[in-house]
Amino acid sequence: MNKSLFNFRDDEEREMFIVAIPVIALFALLGYSLMKGEAPEVQTQTVAAIAIDTDGDGVSDSNDQCINTTGTVANYGCPIKTPWAEKDNDADGIKNGIDSCPETKGVADNNGCTAIAKVAETEPAAAVEPVAPPDRDNDGFADSEDSCPDQAGDNGLDCPADRDSDGVIDIQDSCVDQPGPAETNGCPQDRDNDGVLDDIDECPDQLGTAAANGCPGDTDNDGINDLEDKCPTEAGPASADDKNGCPADADYDGIADGDDRCPQEAGVANNQGCPADADADGIADADDQCPQVAGVAASQGCPADADGDGIADADDQCPQVAGVAASQGCPADADGDGVADADDQCPAEAGNGTPDGCPAVVEVPTPEVVEAETPVVTTEAADKDGDGIPDSEDNCPSIEGVESNFGCPNDTDGDGIADADDRCPGEPGTVASLGCPTTAAPDNAEVKRVLDAAISGVKFNSSSSVLTARSREVLRTVAKLMNDYPDTTLEIRGHTDSSGNAEKNMELSMQRARSCASFIASQGVNNDRLEAFGLGDTEPLADNSTPFGRERNRRVEFILK
Repeated sequence: MNKSLFNFRDDEEREMFIVAIPVIALFALLGYSLMKGEAPEVQTQTVAAIAIDTDGDGVSDSNDQCINTTGTVANYGCPIKTPWAEKDNDADGIKNGIDSCPETKGVADNNGCTAIAKVAETEPAAAVEPVAPPDRDNDGFADSEDSCPDQAGDNGLDCPADRDSDGVIDIQDSCVDQPGPAETNGCPQDRDNDGVLDDIDECPDQLGTAAANGCPGDTDNDGINDLEDKCPTEAGPASADDKNGCPADADYDGIADGDDRCPQEAGVANNQGCPADADADGIADADDQCPQVAGVAASQGCPADADGDGIADADDQCPQVAGVAASQGCPADADGDGVADADDQCPAEAGNGTPDGCPAVVEVPTPEVVEAETPVVTTEAADKDGDGIPDSEDNCPSIEGVESNFGCPNDTDGDGIADADDRCPGEPGTVASLGCPTTAAPDNAEVKRVLDAAISGVKFNSSSSVLTARSREVLRTVAKLMNDYPDTTLEIRGHTDSSGNAEKNMELSMQRARSCASFIASQGVNNDRLEAFGLGDTEPLADNSTPFGRERNRRVEFILK
């Protein structure tokens, strides 16, 4: 082996020495300049650059395990080496792995050892097992040449791969292409979990938005940051009493007070925030007995009917006297004699001007008794139904009744069906139900379909209690279900995810439940049949640590009773 003046052990040591000479010279120059009080800017920058990456291999000294030898990023700044078994230390053309004398030049016929005289043609030299140098991590690289002698390398390297040079090897790095610290498994840090990495987050310890570079934003400039603002795109009031960031909406009907004609009463958009009034008669549909026909308050929203006979005054020929449709609102007069049936003791026989509506009875005198030439006209007190009540005093002259009910059969519940024929004499009913009330039992399959659709379909904007257009369509179906089954009540439960303040979540969930209740009431359902509750984040359906789980937990549940 040729030896130089400095007696280097191998090429690697000679290369390290060659690199060290200019580095030492530069440091000496810098020291000389400082002693003279001179530190040229160019020189300072040059030294700083060398201090960061001494060997100029693109791997900073803090991550470079071979600071003075040019290497690769994948091998921690060290050059990629050939495993000991693949080398040929004695340059005899036989690799160490199969060379029985790897440090002594030999011949192939003697397994890499020096040739020896043949004892006999039939006695070949015995093979000697090569002795490999120590290799503690068994990665094929001798400890003396292994940059990581206690860590097995991979992909042909003597050290474990670390693609992003963050000091966390790939097999332990959850983000192999993004540098990060060991405490986050090699991934970039996001301490406030707002989705904006710490290295670009201007507020790394405060939950923020990407649009505001990781800081809490205020899109609508109302002084309430977007994360706490339930209406981040609509400026809320400056009132100290209301900090939700939404425009004031005292009745929680989703219509801001500034645009609401009835700000203290939940209503609908197509009536400027007032309760729905389809016939525009000033009477809310919920209180209007004739919601599709304009009426008056005295008739509960139906057209005026002074005599209460069910025939509007405009169509009633006798608006002050209860009548029937067949007589255009006037009392019935079956025989057309001008005496209403109620006063006509002979309603099926036309009278001839007598007050009771019966034909006059003419008595012809017998020949024996003729006291006067003028015939005597008399009337009889008729009682057609034989109930002992003269027809003149009988409200039901053709039906046997009782005196206490003015000659009509008893009808305790006043449903028009006599007690004798009424199976439920104490409850108003219908003829079809033999005097009993009819209440349809809810169709459980239909109820489940409608309420399941409502639970999945009613949505709100983030941090808002304002119903979306789609949510209002779903709630109309719920209101129809309530109107179809008038003996039911509806429990409405609002829920949120766990993001933000628990107290505010509870308030938000209550506002969402009330928004649903107000809208359903505006569709003609009595408020007494609606119960709204806010449960905040106390009853999650899914894991709040995932976006999918949080979305499932932001919901409103509907329970029909």
